[in-house]
Amino acid sequence: MKTIDKAIGSRIRMYRKALGLSQSDLARELGITFQQVQKYESGANRVAASRLWSIADALGVSVLSLFQDVAQTDGETPGTPLELLDLYTGLSVNKQMELISFARQLSQKTAASLSA
Repeated sequence: MKTIDKAIGSRIRMYRKALGLSQSDLARELGITFQQVQKYESGANRVAASRLWSIADALGVSVLSLFQDVAQTDGETPGTPLELLDLYTGLSVNKQMELISFARQLSQKTAASLSA
């Protein structure tokens, strides 16, 4: 069961970071401490159904999205969207723009080669 708790916590963290929210921001929205958010995100504390509903609402996602592919994940492993998000947010704005440009070019080349 711990694996599921960690996977859901990782999803909460991913969505929170994607919105640019700190743990304190999310905690304030939920009326809890940032330490509790840390415990949820690390999987140390299991998230009750009612709290999960509140978290999903605060993040603007469905509860189901927090469970998406949970059976196939073991939490934070290299190559997960969370790792990519961490790496991306650690870049300067200029590097982020370069990366987006590169990703667009790669996507266009991939689409072109698939249709050829």
